[in-house]
Amino acid sequence: MENRVNENERVLFRLLYLLKRLTDKWVSRNLSKIASKEFNATFLPYFMNIGASGISNHELVKMIQVTKQGVSKTIKELENLGLVYTVKSESDARSIMIYLTDEGKVLFKETKGYADDLHEEYRKVAGTKNFEHTLDTLIKLIAFHEKKEEEEG
Repeated sequence: MENRVNENERVLFRLLYLLKRLTDKWVSRNLSKIASKEFNATFLPYFMNIGASGISNHELVKMIQVTKQGVSKTIKELENLGLVYTVKSESDARSIMIYLTDEGKVLFKETKGYADDLHEEYRKVAGTKNFEHTLDTLIKLIAFHEKKEEEEG
């Protein structure tokens, strides 16, 4: 029985689930300190990829791998919260550029600070070399899945 428990501790799906669940709880707890309750953790991949210099809707779709409709819906919600604004792209009439408002820039900076703090905590737990290796490995695993999706069409 103990052998089976040890095997289950290393099941990838279990580990990914737990890390995501625990990270989401950490994000929600810390986000509530700096953002309105209408801003939720599901906005973070969109919001943080807009960044200080802005991004096109097409680039954002590629970065976070969601549909254009999904990006549009979330960007509208972020606009309604006063955190982003959009303008038509000067170089591509089919594209819009998304930028952080002044309020969005403040929230971005604070959120990035919390993320940096979490990275430092992870480095302390795992050691810098192990943590960086883990990030590199996660990037490789994501690239593997992206390539598989491309191959499958």
